[in-house]
Amino acid sequence: MSDYLVAAFYKFTKIEDPAKLQASIEDCCLENDVRGIVLLASEGINSTIAGSPEG
Repeated sequence: MSDYLVAAFYKFTKIEDPAKLQASIEDCCLENDVRGIVLLASEGINSTIAGSPEG
């Protein structure tokens, strides 16, 4: 069985360009084999993601 680290987080903050931030987050997740869901809006971020503890 593989070990996974799960992180759930949110933050209410102003995000000027959610689409631009989404592309950056997606690239980072793909590079690090992180899976999950990231919800972005101009009001903030809400996410639950999982990946290897080693990063």
